[in-house]
Order: sequence, then C-alpha cells, then structure tokens
Amino acid sequence: MMNHAIGIFLIIFGAPLVGLVGNVIAENVHEVVGRTITIGGVLAVLGVAAWFIIRSF
Repeated sequence: MMNHAIGIFLIIFGAPLVGLVGNVIAENVHEVVGRTITIGGVLAVLGVAAWFIIRSF
C-alpha cells in the first residue's frame, strides 16, 4: 500500500515540481537545457511513479 501512495505523491507533486524547475532553468540559464530537463524529468518521474503503482498490486 505504501508504494501506491508514493506513486500518487510523485504524480501530484514530483512531476509538476520537476517541470517548474525546468521552466525556471529555461528562462534564466539556457532554453534547450531547461526544456530537456522539463520533458525528460517529467517523463522519468511519471515512469517511476507508474513503477511504484504497478508494483503495489
């Protein structure tokens, strides 16, 4: 049951936080690096969240 909660937490808070960090980097440092962090980071967080949720069954 705990893995399920971790997965939901990552979806609700982790993915948007990574997206926000990537957008800040895109605006202030380098656009391509920020967009890469945003897209890759969000996909990675969602993948880990899906793994936690599937593992809980």
